Amino acid sequence: MKILSSQTINNCWFKSAYLLFLVILLFPNYRIAEAPCSGIDASWRIALEMAYQKGFIFGKDIIFTYGPLGRLTQRVAIGTSHFELFLFDLFCFANIGFLLYSFLPKPLKVHQLVLHFIFFFVISSLVGEWTGFLLFFTSIFSGILFLKKQRESLLIHAIILGIINFYIKINYGIIALTFVVILVFYAFFTKRLSLQKLLGYLGGSFAFLVLLAFLLKVDLLAYFESSIYLIRGYNESQSVFPDNKMRAVLSSYCIFIVFVGACFYFVFQRLKKKDFSIQTFDTLFVLGCVWICSFVLIKYAFVRADDGHLSSFVKNAFFPFLLLVYLSNDSWLKRLGWLMISLNFISYLVFYQPIYGKITFPVTSNIRVKSYILASYFQEIFSENKRLCKITYPKEVLAKIGNKTVDIVPNEVSEIYFNKLNYNPRPIIQSYQAYNEYLDAKNQVKYLSDSAPDYVIYGVESSDNKYAVSEETLTFLALLQKYQPLMAWNNKRLLLEKRSIVKPLKLIKTEKHFAEMSKPYGIKVLSEGEFLLIKVKLSYNFWGKILNFCFQPPQLTMKITNEQAKQAVFRTVPDLLEKGLIISSEIENIDDVKSFFEKGFVEKKAVKSIQFDEVLRGITGFEPQIEITEESYEMLP
Repeated sequence: MKILSSQTINNCWFKSAYLLFLVILLFPNYRIAEAPCSGIDASWRIALEMAYQKGFIFGKDIIFTYGPLGRLTQRVAIGTSHFELFLFDLFCFANIGFLLYSFLPKPLKVHQLVLHFIFFFVISSLVGEWTGFLLFFTSIFSGILFLKKQRESLLIHAIILGIINFYIKINYGIIALTFVVILVFYAFFTKRLSLQKLLGYLGGSFAFLVLLAFLLKVDLLAYFESSIYLIRGYNESQSVFPDNKMRAVLSSYCIFIVFVGACFYFVFQRLKKKDFSIQTFDTLFVLGCVWICSFVLIKYAFVRADDGHLSSFVKNAFFPFLLLVYLSNDSWLKRLGWLMISLNFISYLVFYQPIYGKITFPVTSNIRVKSYILASYFQEIFSENKRLCKITYPKEVLAKIGNKTVDIVPNEVSEIYFNKLNYNPRPIIQSYQAYNEYLDAKNQVKYLSDSAPDYVIYGVESSDNKYAVSEETLTFLALLQKYQPLMAWNNKRLLLEKRSIVKPLKLIKTEKHFAEMSKPYGIKVLSEGEFLLIKVKLSYNFWGKILNFCFQPPQLTMKITNEQAKQAVFRTVPDLLEKGLIISSEIENIDDVKSFFEKGFVEKKAVKSIQFDEVLRGITGFEPQIEITEESYEMLP
């Protein structure tokens, strides 16, 4: 047995068969495509498909965290053909195979092969994302491998993957593009690339970026600019506090802090020894990449710390830590990599397993299921998409809309698809993502333009317990100007029809006041025909800024008290408040919306006061003083 385990495996066909088997075993997709369904997450997936089907331009007609290639990762085949999804699977297969092969020890012995299989199968058995992060990680891995082996094919691979990532998911993509630029310049300054090659790679990368933008129908400048605003606003708007999961969160942060401490120790030792060699800078480059990947994962996992995101760090951090094991030049950093991997696995067993359940290793059942579905998977490659139809709207509504264009507010784009309506969306396709003035204004411009949809289906639904009409204030103003209510149904939806002219919105008065945190701010009584919009400016203190950058922004609530002394408490965020909040009347349901469109107010729901409170969790994160700008408006006939 000992002799067998120490034998070296040199057979290329055996290695290839082993890698193919492992990739198939680890790959998460059991079907070529999934059937569309309802819900917020399902709706944006459907929207991406319909945007592709209708030829919308990304960055202009549609602005979202996923780019034009993001639809390939979501596997809802409406406009995308099954063959396209198959080609994308092959692309993912090849890149995952490249990673698994790169991590194989060389020379390869039998016992190392077994350990390699066990290690990656255990990682794939944890709960969390897999394919999306691996494509991002592979670009970085291939770039660092280029520095080590100086094979320019690896650099080309890193560049291509970085640009493809940019068109899949923007948060990974911008980091991947930045990495590519830094990598090429670093290779030049360390004399791995000549000036001619530096310019060639930069020019070629830009040309490929522009070519893909043309082929994928992307307004490149607008796509990049809007993506920055999406990323900047995500932290505040989408944060969900992990109330009953803090031990899991703290365990991952402790692991991250151990790594950061080791980085500072390495820098201190090199400065002490005055070691400024290329090897030192290469190691710093690797450490920087591990730090960036780990930080991206920790923010992704714990900004929106729900069950869908929480495990992202503990699952995927294995890969950045493997960079230390395989690509660092110092033996103690290699040992540190294995220590980080061990601590991360222990963290999962102790702190995450009680949340997600025990790890199972269903090798035999996995093989049985995948061998069973393999035939149907290949049969589906050339099959056509099937249109699903689940009519949920009343006949009179559908008859009224006919084949004219329609959008839906706030989020349920799935209803457009299932009711076979002609989709013409605002750029930010769901209200919860229009979380700052730049993004909300894009939707406002769309609804006031000639290309506005003929109808808008309006619902009163909020995300994360926010005040529903506060999520798209500027868009709501545009609806007041451009649309009129026709009919409501099921106490859930209101059909708005586009007017032939835009009603002017007149600003009557602007006043600036100051309020204090946790104290009611009185709302003045308005003249008939007026309504009030307030813009609230809050500021983080020092600790609030630290929390916002390293973990989550401080949490904030808004208490609205109406004229009947009824109080309602909502979660809110500074970005939403700063762009404006219609506050003269409290709007709770569809009848309130209809009344506000028709009269400019809601009877017996005039707002008397509003109060902002911080959800304290040990440290105050906001400055106590609040700046409030009141804007009184009148809608002219």
